Amino acid sequence: MKKSKIITIFSAVTAALTLVGSLGACGGSSNDSSKLSKDSSGASIIKFGINVANPSKQEPATSAIVNAFNKKNKGKYKVVFEAADTESHSKNMKLEASDGTLPQVFWVEGAQAPEFNKSGVLMDMTDFLKENSDVKTALDGTEKAFQANKVQDGLPYQSNVQGIFYNKALFDKAGVKYPTDSTTFEEFLDMVGKLKASGVTPLSIGSKNSSYAMWEFNNWLTRYGWGDNIQSVLNGKKKFADTQLPTMFEKLEQTAKAGAFPENMSTVEYFDAKQQFDSGKAAMFGSGQWDCAEFNKNLGKNIGFWWGPQFSDSKASQKTDMKVPSAPIAVSASVAKNDETKQAVYTFLKYYYSKDAAQLSYKNAMFPATSYQGLSPSADNYSMKAMTDALSNGWKSPVSAPDLTVPSSVQQVLYDSLFGVMQGVHSPQEAVVNMDNAIADK
Repeated sequence: MKKSKIITIFSAVTAALTLVGSLGACGGSSNDSSKLSKDSSGASIIKFGINVANPSKQEPATSAIVNAFNKKNKGKYKVVFEAADTESHSKNMKLEASDGTLPQVFWVEGAQAPEFNKSGVLMDMTDFLKENSDVKTALDGTEKAFQANKVQDGLPYQSNVQGIFYNKALFDKAGVKYPTDSTTFEEFLDMVGKLKASGVTPLSIGSKNSSYAMWEFNNWLTRYGWGDNIQSVLNGKKKFADTQLPTMFEKLEQTAKAGAFPENMSTVEYFDAKQQFDSGKAAMFGSGQWDCAEFNKNLGKNIGFWWGPQFSDSKASQKTDMKVPSAPIAVSASVAKNDETKQAVYTFLKYYYSKDAAQLSYKNAMFPATSYQGLSPSADNYSMKAMTDALSNGWKSPVSAPDLTVPSSVQQVLYDSLFGVMQGVHSPQEAVVNMDNAIADK
C-alpha cells in the first residue's frame, strides 16, 4: 500500500497520540467488539478497518482477497470493510480504541502499532503464528518488523518494494545509460546533469502536503548504516551525529545542487510529481509497487526500476534493496475474549496469507506480504516485472524501512529534515541537530 495511504496525517498526530496515551484506562470497556454480528444469511461479520475510502478502486488486491474469502465462506463468514481515508481512519481507530469498539481486524500505521499495543488494545499474534506455522514460513521473517518486547503487534499488510522508477525513452533521448546495481553516486550526479540538459526534470518529487514521499531515500539511509545504528540512537547510547547520517545528508544536498529535483518542489504534491513522470516531463520518480498499474498504462515497456546509487564513502553494505513489510494488520484485543470470534478472525487471516491470496495480489499488481515459490507478476505487468528483476540480485533488505523504525514524532522530523536539505532550508548539519533533538524529546 502506498505511503500516502499508510502515513500518519501529521496535523492530527498530536491529538491522536495524546488519545492513545489514555487508551490503557479505557481498553477494558464492556462495550467491546468481541462478539460478531450476523448478516441476513446467518454469516458472522468480521469488520476490517482499512485506510482508504474506496477499497475496490484504491486497494484492488485486498478487495479481491476479501471477495474470494467471502465467496469461499458464504453463509459462514463475511468480511466487511470499515473504510475511510487515511486521516479519518487514523482518527476513527483512536476513538474506537478508547471506547472498545475497534473492528476485529484493522490497518494501523507501523510507527503507531507499539503505542497501541502498550495501551493494551491489540491482540498478541504470537499464538496465531504458532497455530499456523505455514503462514509463519510464508512470511519469511517479515513479521519481525512488528514485534516489540516479544509481542507480535500485528502482521504485514503487504510488501512494499521501494526505489526509483525511470523512463527508458527519456534516458535514450538524453544519451544516458540506464542505471544498474553498480551505478555510483558520482555516476548518478553525471546522469542528473545530462538529463537536466536534455530538458526534463531528472528526479521528480513533491513535498507540499506529502513530506513523507521519500521512498527512494530509504535505501540511501540503509546504505549509510541506519539499521546498524538506530537502536543505539533510540537507546541513547549514540547520537545521529555519531553515525553516517551527516554524510548522507551531505550527499542529498549535492544532489539538490546538481539540479535533480523540481525547482518548485515545495509547491508540488506527490500526485503532481507523479504526473510529471507519467507525462514524460521527468526521467525518474521515487515510488513503489502501488503505482505499478498506472505506470504500466502510461509508460508500458519504457519503465525501468532501480535501487539507487552506491556510496563509496560509506562503511555499510551497499548490496541492499528495499522490499520491506508495509504497515501491519492488527487485531483488536477484544477478539481474544470470545473463542468463536477468535476462530473467525484466524480463519480470515489464514486465508489472507495463503498462496491463493498471494496469487490474487500479483494479479492485482501488488506484492503480497508472503513469499511462495512459483508466483510472479504476469509478463505484461512491466513495472512489477522490472521490480522482480531488480530483486533477483540476491541482496538483502532491512527488516523494516528506516522511516518506520522510529516513533511518529521522530519520523516527522526525519521527513522535514530530508526535504529541508533538498530545498536548501536546512544545512546537513542543521538537519542532524534536528534529528538528535527529536530523539531527545521523544
